[in-house]
Order: sequence, then structure tokens, then C-alpha cells
Amino acid sequence: MTMRCALLSALVLLPCGPGMAADVNLTYGAYGAPNSTLVEYGVIPFLETAKAESGGSIDYTLHAGGALVGPSTTLAGIRDGLVDGGQLLAVYNPAELPTINLAMGLGPGLDTDPVALGAAVTEFALLECPKCLEEFEEANIQFLGGYSSSAYSLLCSEPMASLEDLAGKRVRAAGVWGQLAAKLGMVPVNLTIGETYEGLQRGQLSCTFGTPGWLETFSMGDVAPNVYLLEYGYSFSGPITNVRLDLWTTLTEEQKNALKKGAAIAVIRASEAYRQADADILKDAEAKGYHVVEADSASLAALDGFTDELTQSIIARAADRGQEGAEEVITRFRKVLAKWEGIVAEAEGDEAVLVDRLMSDVYAKVD
Repeated sequence: MTMRCALLSALVLLPCGPGMAADVNLTYGAYGAPNSTLVEYGVIPFLETAKAESGGSIDYTLHAGGALVGPSTTLAGIRDGLVDGGQLLAVYNPAELPTINLAMGLGPGLDTDPVALGAAVTEFALLECPKCLEEFEEANIQFLGGYSSSAYSLLCSEPMASLEDLAGKRVRAAGVWGQLAAKLGMVPVNLTIGETYEGLQRGQLSCTFGTPGWLETFSMGDVAPNVYLLEYGYSFSGPITNVRLDLWTTLTEEQKNALKKGAAIAVIRASEAYRQADADILKDAEAKGYHVVEADSASLAALDGFTDELTQSIIARAADRGQEGAEEVITRFRKVLAKWEGIVAEAEGDEAVLVDRLMSDVYAKVD
């Protein structure tokens, strides 16, 4: 390769020579720290697998911890070319990504498996939701893979032991999670995850919805070491794995397949890692200085019927905004979720089996 050709390849991704793929160095943004669940078990495996599977024609530079983009600025960063991809949570972009937010809005009322949910949102967005793809295209994003958290509980700055204790407490509850907060008699505060630690530290919040694993992955144990083990609802979003669409269209098939394989691994591994992180925390919680209390029967009773209420409210708000087809979107998503619940149950935790199913059922159908 001549010096001039090498320089052009580095600057504009220009292939040099017949059949030769241009080397690509992805600038990837993540608001989470390198050891946070979604970065360590999602973003990094995605990028590392793509590097290996592409024979080294894909490399990356990871800017974690919000160094380049944060939860609410990632979409604009990808769209405008500041980064080539990023840890994107669609919940922070309801205006730009309204359709996938319809499905994600179901999260606070779901009782499911996190791996099934991560796989389901990935298939749904890529194959079952044309409007989702239109919205991502407008944002210059090639969706590649979503994720799901494990079930949420309450992480609080002071001990909570009952529904009565929760009454009137200020809780970080983004978007539709505010409805769940209200059912528990709490006051929702809409903050990003990046603002939550300080909110708890300064007394602006008493609690946050989150997983027990957050006590360490987001250092919430420093300011909210009291876990009210509600285990209700899931946060799922997407895509934490993606690239700029205008970059995607320049890639070779080998490079695209490498990114797809990385995304499939990330979907399964990140979702499972949430569950494992919770188990690790809860196993030795008291020894680590955390106080865990199971939710009382009154708290659980307060949530009776919440799933149906939430679904109907999502549909009603969509109608008020003039957003058509909300009920169909939700029905289609639930069908995909049921499919993956069955697949995950049959796989019995075998990551390779689940990755293969994602590759055959989903990514093989993505251009």
C-alpha cells in the first residue's frame, strides 16, 4: 500500500486495492465506566469480538465514563459524527425515537428473563418495527443490539422496611418509572443515571430504582447502601451496540458480520451479567456493609394490576400525541418476547446456543 493510499484510508475509510477492506478505527462513546455492567460485558465484548472476527480490519478507541458523550448526548454525538457509535439509551431520546420507546415503556410492568428481554428488543427493533428503523435512520444510527437489566429494586440512603416507609420519599424514576413510583406512594424525580449519585449524596433523593449490582458498578453503595428488594420491572433499551449508519454503508460484508457477531455476544452477555452481579451482591450483602430487606406484602399488593394500567396509559399517551399504531407495536413486541422466553428456557444458560440463535434468527436477515 502506498503512503498516499494509507493516508487516505486512515482519513476517509477508502479501500486500497482489489478486495481489500479499509481499516476502521471506531471512536466509541460510553457514559458508563469501564467496569460498569453494560460497558464491561456489553460494549467491550462487542468491540473486541468485532476486532477479532474482522481479522484486525476493525479496531476501536473507547471513551468511557462520559468522556465524550453522556446518556442524553450520545444520539447527537453519533448523528453528528463526534463518535462512530455509543452506549445509547433510547429512553433519553423520546422525541427522536418515539416508537421503540413505546415498547420500552412496558419495562416497569414486566415479569420476565433479562436475557430473553435483551434478545427480544434486538429482534423487534431490527426485524419487526419498520418505524423504529426509520427513526434510527433519521438519527444516522445502525442499530445492532440492545440489552436488559435484571429486575429493579430500590436503593436508598436510609433503611426502608415497608410501604409506609416509602410514602412521600423522593426517588429517581426516569420516564414511565414515575408511574411505578406513584403506585408505591413515592415522589418521582426524573434524573439521568449520571446525576443519581450526587442526588443521593446531597439529599435530593432518598432512593433510586435500580439493580442491586449498581451498589458496586455505579458505586451507589457509598450513598445508598440500603436495598428494598422489590424485584419488579426491568429497564431495557437500545442500542448499546451500534455504529453510524453512514459508516455502516461503507463496510465490507466481513466487517459487518464481525460487528453483528460482537453485537450478538454483547446482547446475551450484558443481560446475563446484570443477573450475576445481583447474585454476587446479595450473597454477601451484610459482609459488604449493605442492608437488604425484602419488600413487604403491602408493597407488592400495591402493584396489583399495574401492568395493565401501564400498558393502557402508554397507548393513551401515544394517541394524545398523535402517534398511531401504539397498540400494534406493543402486541408485536410481546409476541417477540414470548418467543425469546421459550428460546432462553430451552438453552439453559448456554451462551453459544443463544448467540447462534440471534445470528440465524436476526442478524442473518440484516443487510
